[in-house]
Amino acid sequence: MQTLKRNILAVPILVWIGLLVGIPLIFVFVLSFLSRDSLGTIVFQFTLQNYQRVFSPIYLRVFLNSLLLAFLTGLVTMIVGYPVAYITANLSTKKRALSIGLIMLPFWISSLLRTYGWMILLGNSGIVNNVFLGLGLIDRPLSMMYKFGTTLIGTAYMLIPFMIVAIFNSVDKLDRSLLEASYDLGANKRQTFFNITLPLTIPGVAGGFTLVFIPALGMFYVSDLLGGGNTIFLGNLINTQVTRGRNRPLAAAFSVAMILVVLVVISVYSRVAKDDREGLFL
Repeated sequence: MQTLKRNILAVPILVWIGLLVGIPLIFVFVLSFLSRDSLGTIVFQFTLQNYQRVFSPIYLRVFLNSLLLAFLTGLVTMIVGYPVAYITANLSTKKRALSIGLIMLPFWISSLLRTYGWMILLGNSGIVNNVFLGLGLIDRPLSMMYKFGTTLIGTAYMLIPFMIVAIFNSVDKLDRSLLEASYDLGANKRQTFFNITLPLTIPGVAGGFTLVFIPALGMFYVSDLLGGGNTIFLGNLINTQVTRGRNRPLAAAFSVAMILVVLVVISVYSRVAKDDREGLFL
């Protein structure tokens, strides 16, 4: 009876997912095998040419740029986010709630507006350059915009709350008795952290990395505004093919390729989480 009730309650969720996720994915997959005419109109003619173009050297470089950006975004957010999450998890209840609220506060503001905020900060006539010029530290404005590093900073800033929250949940669920046992056996704080805390929070780190890596592949507006289009990423390429190139089948093929990359990342995360769960029972 309990199982039947759970299955009935799951039906609306499954229908919702099927309508909003399943059907669009099927549409994109089918579209990736179609053609287009000279005016950009879709032609219902089966072809593999779209996927042949996906694996051409010029587009493979775009994939590599996107994977590099996503990986470095995950790495940067992990390095910055782990200490923040660790300190937050060890605060008192009131301070912890306040800290989590401040971490999630940027989500109350449009990500597009936050991106423009970085442009105001880092532009040639921006706040940073004006401060440096006013202090006499530089003679001319620094060129900080429209670079890969600027795109990386903007993407990491947008996604770091996901990393912090994922690691925070993992640290917060730690069995404190294990830490006390480590101290009782003579280990110092550094040894306890690297031998107990860090290994047990690896699933949280992996989960946070996954939550950051996946959206970093497609945040085209950040690289458009902060990178100036100097480095082409997968999200930019898909957007350009749909809007300017009027080549929706090719854009669909790139989207399918991106989905495959996402599935690989999710499978790796599932493997890490599974190995960790099995390790707890050995």
